[in-house]
Amino acid sequence: MAPVLSLAGQSQSRIIDSSDAVKNPSRTRSTPPVDAVIWDYDGTLVDTRGADEAAVAELVAGDPGAAAGAEVFWAAEGRPILERLEMAWPGRADEVLPLFDRRVSPTTFRGIPGVLAALGRRRVRLAVVSSRRLEPLEWGLQACGLSGHFETVVGLDCVSRPKPDPEGLLLACRRLGVRPIRAVYIGDRDVDVDAGRHCGMTVWRATWALPPSAGAAAPNPREVASPAEVLHRLDGHIAETG
Repeated sequence: MAPVLSLAGQSQSRIIDSSDAVKNPSRTRSTPPVDAVIWDYDGTLVDTRGADEAAVAELVAGDPGAAAGAEVFWAAEGRPILERLEMAWPGRADEVLPLFDRRVSPTTFRGIPGVLAALGRRRVRLAVVSSRRLEPLEWGLQACGLSGHFETVVGLDCVSRPKPDPEGLLLACRRLGVRPIRAVYIGDRDVDVDAGRHCGMTVWRATWALPPSAGAAAPNPREVASPAEVLHRLDGHIAETG
């Protein structure tokens, strides 16, 4: 008789444990795979293209011959500004830099403030890694009211090797105290994707600033079409290793 009671007791114990797990799903759910989300700046958090377009227009208005370099300048988006200027207008980078370094308040993409606030409530660590120089980068974040969301900001002059080298991302991870494998990097350019992959980070390419592509292309799991999709992916634990 005792063995029967023992088995019944064990069965009841198992039922209680199962019921408790249902009431407390966190006990059966795996630990979220992401400790930090690191963001690119231009074309991801904010739209700064308008300011660059105005700078190019002013340059060409004063020097029509400079129009030949404009196409090269736009083709190098995502690269450090001095590198882009030197590629487009060789030998004139320092001369024309003031046009592109003017303090013009950027436009924050729709949905970004709410997503950053929601990630903060989830205790996800946040950082920015950009090819823009640190001083104008920090000024821009402050001007559009985003600076308070980020624990650390890494600009061009914080590293010796800019993106696509992962030095900036690794520096941000060290400052945050997280492993690259448990971080997501979100950026809009090839250099962002390459930088994240080079250090084993999950990479999502932000496409919300890009013009809609022609035709109905199949969804790309490595692309996010809106800031809100970042939350959906993190909540659904569907992050894929980059």
